[in-house]
Amino acid sequence: MPRLNTTVTVDDLIYALRRSQTPNIVVEGEDDVIIYRELVRRVEIAHLDFHAAGGREKLLRVYERRNEFAHVPVAFIADKDMWLFSGIPANYAGIIWTQGYSIENDLYADAELEHFLDTSQIAEHRHILDAISTWFAFVVEETLAGNTPRLDVHCSRIVPPGQTELDADFSRDCGFRMPAADLVQRIRAAYQLLLRGKLLFQLLVRFLSKPTHGFVRASLNDYALYNLALRMPGARPLLDRLTALVTQKIAEQRDASGAHLPNATG
Repeated sequence: MPRLNTTVTVDDLIYALRRSQTPNIVVEGEDDVIIYRELVRRVEIAHLDFHAAGGREKLLRVYERRNEFAHVPVAFIADKDMWLFSGIPANYAGIIWTQGYSIENDLYADAELEHFLDTSQIAEHRHILDAISTWFAFVVEETLAGNTPRLDVHCSRIVPPGQTELDADFSRDCGFRMPAADLVQRIRAAYQLLLRGKLLFQLLVRFLSKPTHGFVRASLNDYALYNLALRMPGARPLLDRLTALVTQKIAEQRDASGAHLPNATG
């Protein structure tokens, strides 16, 4: 089971890894832990321990000190976030990175949840995606320019319910300007992977909360959709990709260190 301690420090994690007798996975945070539980279930390694670092910076700091627990196989998994657009720094190449912006993006792209939309909702959903993609392209440009625009914005603040365009007050407050058209088109064309995953799930909750879908509004939220996506039948190529990379990373480290740790499940 994952260790969910929001007060965990970098030293705490390193101490736990140094004393570990089993292979380990270290992930960023706790919001997406239900997705990683499914990944751990798929990895065919016995006694695999799982740690939530409590943030990206903590995970990176632990990774930088991996020589302190080099005898223990550890796979690090992190969201690409804005490095999806700027590139992964070479010194973090040993981390397993999501295919899309975040693990939520990989899950969203795998699950094809938009099949739940009514035909009458598709056009409105697309228009809102156009608007959010335009705003997000602005955020990407600001980030690449060295600025720190706010990212943790709910989709209803960007495009309020009942609207399909960027909210005028929100645009003014965030200093919005029209980004380069080619970047907007790039994000919009591959929005399932390039647009922040939390926004995609938030927008889908808005549509699926309508009475015609039969969901109980009070019980439908991002996490409910995560669970639904994980239970849906069908292939999971992006989750399978992460599973394979974790298995490979653990095996490589076990071979390199000569560690005699539990191997296959059973």
